[in-house]
Amino acid sequence: MSVRIFSSAIRTHLHFHKIHADVSVRYYAGRPTAYVPYGKTGDGNYGSTLGKQSADYTEPVRDKILNGVKSIPFTAKDSVFNIGDYGAADGSASMAMIGQMLATLKDQHGPEAQFQVIYEDSEVNDFNSLFKRTAGIIPEPPSYLLEMDNVYVLAAGTNFYKQCVPSNSMHFIMSMIAVHWLSKTPIHFKDSIYKYPESSAEEEMALEKQSEIDLETFLLLRSREMKKGGLLVLGAGCETVDKSSGKIKYLSETFITLLTKVWQEYRESGKISKEEFFNTNLSFCLHSMAQLRKPFDDKMSAVSKSGLCLLSAETVINPDIFYTTWREKKDKEGIDDREEFARMYTSAHRNWGNSTFMNGLSDSRSQEEKKKIVDEFYESVEKRISKLSPEEFKDDLRLTYLVIRKE
Repeated sequence: MSVRIFSSAIRTHLHFHKIHADVSVRYYAGRPTAYVPYGKTGDGNYGSTLGKQSADYTEPVRDKILNGVKSIPFTAKDSVFNIGDYGAADGSASMAMIGQMLATLKDQHGPEAQFQVIYEDSEVNDFNSLFKRTAGIIPEPPSYLLEMDNVYVLAAGTNFYKQCVPSNSMHFIMSMIAVHWLSKTPIHFKDSIYKYPESSAEEEMALEKQSEIDLETFLLLRSREMKKGGLLVLGAGCETVDKSSGKIKYLSETFITLLTKVWQEYRESGKISKEEFFNTNLSFCLHSMAQLRKPFDDKMSAVSKSGLCLLSAETVINPDIFYTTWREKKDKEGIDDREEFARMYTSAHRNWGNSTFMNGLSDSRSQEEKKKIVDEFYESVEKRISKLSPEEFKDDLRLTYLVIRKE
């Protein structure tokens, strides 16, 4: 899972309807201010916590990826096969999948074929941990570079609401659990950190409108970067309708609801101000299937006209591995270790939320004071989880997988 919030607004959406124009499109200025990776740079924190769960995200589309890459036009004699991982974090989540893909392609094109893996993430991403992982200095998961020749690894410290690589250069791009992050926060929710059952129609409409603009922008830029016949595979955090209750459920809903509740309590107790609560917003939008399909189902859309064609779209409920670990320990050892469940769960999901809470706090506070408040906040969240039944708290992860070809 990659976490990405960018403070700059898109200057114009209309440029992307001329995606093949020769004029360079640039609409982002300045450094992102809302997101700083959690943990010490170079210590592999993401992979040792949330990455344990994220590594399974590619499994539902594994066979489609391995079969699909075989059909991508490629002449090994005089070119390099380019693979992109967008929203890569420290590379841990995609390491096994990319290794399997490379093995498949090497079997098809021969040992002398050359491959380039480009890891994309924001300017403040922990690329130190990424390169330590690919070099094997951080040994888990094992790096494909330790066993393969003619594979070259690069990084693009460029947010994906800009063009990240040269036009017509990529054979394959994947992005797992990243496209829900928006280019900017479109509105401040009055009484929550994300869309809530009590959110107003105005709040929801603003969020969905920004999401629609950003999704189209992302797709058009990837279309520009991809070669004809190339594949784009997205795993998107999503909303689904629960069949038993008829209610809308979304990715990590249980955890986000708890974060909101505890932050509300901090506001009511005076630990944070009302303004600080109001300024704390998760700048993402979890898509419905209809929202994700819309740019492809409309054959007159800019996305369809750019040459992107949707091959498949399916929603999968991925098991919560932290719950599974707790359950197995209870069943096999008779130990109901809810404290460990709460610790693992909180440390993993703090990766994508920590900066949101830090940046919601007033600039009149020192960095040390902000850190103390947010540390105490996550300690409160962890204690609250430890008192709950994992059976009730678990978050099976709802993801929609899109497989897209550039015609």
